[in-house]
Amino acid sequence: MSPRTLPWFRLSVLSACLALSSCGGGGYESPPANPGPQPQPQPLPPQNQAPFVPGPGDLPHSGGLYPYAAASLLTLDLAYQATPVAGAGWYLAGKSDCQQLASPPPSYPGSMVTLDTVNLDEDKSDNCEPEIKVLAKSDDGQLKNAAAKMRLRGSSTRLADLKSYRVKLDKGAAWWGEDTLQLNKHPYDLTRVRNKLAFDLMRSVPYHESLRTQFVQIRYDAGNGSGPQPMGLFTHVEKLGGKAYLERRGWAADSNVYKVADFNFNPKPQLQTAADGKAGPDFEQLLEIESDSGDHRAVVRAVQALNDYSQPFSTGFNRYFDRNNYLTWLATTALLGNWDTVNQNFGLYQPRGGDKFYFLPWDYDGALGYPEQPGAPIYPSWDKGISTWWDSPLHRGFLSEPGNLALLQTAVAEIRDKYLTDAAVKQLLDSYRPIVEPMLAAAPDVSKLDAKGSGTPMQQWAAEYQRLQTVIAQNQHHFLQSLQRPMPYWLSAQDQAGALELDWGWPAPFHPQGKPISYQVQVARAVAGRPAFAADTMALQPAPISGRTVLNAGALPAGQYLVRVTASDPDGNRSNAFDSTSFEGNTVDGAICLQLPGATPC
Repeated sequence: MSPRTLPWFRLSVLSACLALSSCGGGGYESPPANPGPQPQPQPLPPQNQAPFVPGPGDLPHSGGLYPYAAASLLTLDLAYQATPVAGAGWYLAGKSDCQQLASPPPSYPGSMVTLDTVNLDEDKSDNCEPEIKVLAKSDDGQLKNAAAKMRLRGSSTRLADLKSYRVKLDKGAAWWGEDTLQLNKHPYDLTRVRNKLAFDLMRSVPYHESLRTQFVQIRYDAGNGSGPQPMGLFTHVEKLGGKAYLERRGWAADSNVYKVADFNFNPKPQLQTAADGKAGPDFEQLLEIESDSGDHRAVVRAVQALNDYSQPFSTGFNRYFDRNNYLTWLATTALLGNWDTVNQNFGLYQPRGGDKFYFLPWDYDGALGYPEQPGAPIYPSWDKGISTWWDSPLHRGFLSEPGNLALLQTAVAEIRDKYLTDAAVKQLLDSYRPIVEPMLAAAPDVSKLDAKGSGTPMQQWAAEYQRLQTVIAQNQHHFLQSLQRPMPYWLSAQDQAGALELDWGWPAPFHPQGKPISYQVQVARAVAGRPAFAADTMALQPAPISGRTVLNAGALPAGQYLVRVTASDPDGNRSNAFDSTSFEGNTVDGAICLQLPGATPC
């Protein structure tokens, strides 16, 4: 799960601005020094061919992959086993307070790691990762007092009151062939079913495999005489990667499987390998290695090819990606509305000995209409539809190629009509409800539902649950709308001998329909107590500029300024820049804030 202000706001969008010498220039990555010829607007031609043509490079589809596919509730009993610690080491003295100490602090009562100790681990990146020993028993008979270790999992969900956990079974124990149980609370999803609904729907979609999911109730016995206590509803999601994951799918053993942490096919210094192909020291800041072939040079070569503007885009794409898999992932992701997939929330599979990369679905609790959930973080205006992926050289390159937008549009229509249908959604939701509703109406879940609208928590849950039946149609509408407006860009600014120069030329101007684009520049004084771009704060608002991406705004008095550039076509379809800034406690979409003179970030 990714970090928004709640879990999935792209902090990289905002922090990239602060990291640049002039706020706004370059996106997640700075523009290439020599970008070469840029894609030109291409009209959307008629598309007559089928979007998917089976080929030898398609992923093998394994039968029997979902042995517990029917909706049911697994009861998992976890009994605490004494977990002593001693001596010097890294210890959690409090929430996110990881210290190197001579002996265990009071948060390890009696020098024991407890579940309360585990729940203090709210910082995934520090040196502390406490876990406890447990015995696991499942009511389906698969687990019978199996020894295991239990620890926290997730990123921003660690901050929630109700936590998510990983239970790793000791060698020799397995539940339906899985030795790692990933038990997710999905605390920011009011319905608590978005992730499971997405993966269950994707079971029927060809050319990429889904993940196993199962509703689980946990009963935890702390060993203090109080007996098993309910921990509420969780959703187990199959672990992405590993030997068993590959075997279940009939995929090549010892292949690479990556979980994408911060990677969108732009070059980054962390993407380095040793001469023998082993991952460099910072490689997993970008791509977490879930299955390791020992050679990761192919992903470096793929990034180099995608960013080599001296060769046709199709050359690199055809070598490193499978069209059926790519189209399926992109179309399905658009229909499910998993917009936070620019640089995270997906996986990649690279079969051992080959160069091709296959997209894998991962993490959908921020999809399926989550942006419209009451109280959800506000998404930027560009963050629904193909513009979501425009900062990636892979997606931008593919969608800029003549004919590919029509191909994607046809793929979206086919997957919607055949697989992600309203009937399929209703059938799954109807099967979940008798399981989920009584669990959420009881402790501990009922008091911790992310209900921020009107009515009781369960009334709000019921309304949001009902709304799930409409969100795929809405996401398809978002996708089609995005084909009608100019693509977004990054703003940059510099001080040229006392004059402000603005540039919005990266990525290059592109309209999916090939329509001309004009730009409205607005420069306003940042005045405390006045709304952003209020009429009486406007310092510069020239007539719209057609066909230009650089403007010399001239000399302006010293002070702080808000700058916004809006792209529009003759039909009034508009787009803002990728950038955003904070002003008077509010997020201003598509704008940057500059201190003049100098054109430095506010």
